[in-house]
Amino acid sequence: MIAIFPRLAACAAAKDIEKLAVMVRTQYGFTSPALDAAALLSAIGVENESLQLDCAGNLLVRDEKGQFSVIALVPAGIPNATRQFRLAHLLGHFLLDVQGGIASGTYKGHGFREVTCPYARYVSGTSATAVGGASVDEVAAEDLADEFAAAVLLPGSLVEAAFAKGASVQELARFFNCAPELVARRLARLGLVKQDGESSVNHAGNGKAKSAGGMARIREIASRLERSTGSATRK
Repeated sequence: MIAIFPRLAACAAAKDIEKLAVMVRTQYGFTSPALDAAALLSAIGVENESLQLDCAGNLLVRDEKGQFSVIALVPAGIPNATRQFRLAHLLGHFLLDVQGGIASGTYKGHGFREVTCPYARYVSGTSATAVGGASVDEVAAEDLADEFAAAVLLPGSLVEAAFAKGASVQELARFFNCAPELVARRLARLGLVKQDGESSVNHAGNGKAKSAGGMARIREIASRLERSTGSATRK
């Protein structure tokens, strides 16, 4: 069963990506630095599977007389870092583009089909492009879902706090269980480093953390929610 909370829906409607990423983690008890994206999706009520696909991923939304079910699909056999980011990206689409319509009873779509890899796009520092005649709004939605995926996997206040204490890219990667290239791009997006090319990072200083105590707090709190399941059809 899909769980929708008004505060999350309101934050998503405001497109406050950093706040939304923290809120969704907190709401469902996923406060460990290393996030299991699949478990978070399941806790929300979004089933997720790895299958043989002809695309980079699908978010499928099914409406059965007002009862919605949602499933996130990613290709089988892809690296864990790519899988984590794609699932988080699809979660971004659900929160930013689907849940508000479900809550208001106005959602009429069938989901999203990912043509290109969100992870590769994000770490390379490129934006989504109008593939297959996508509109400007659709391209913007892809970019926002990319930003959400990075923010939920690497919460800004925690990254800043660790970086301010001198943590290296490799140390951050181990702490958050993310690939170094993703950490490097996230640091650049947060304005904490200057980045040359696609992956090399020049440390520009320690920067100021928004929440220096956030790391200690996130380590102290740990809770797990039962997975819920659902089903959906392809659009």
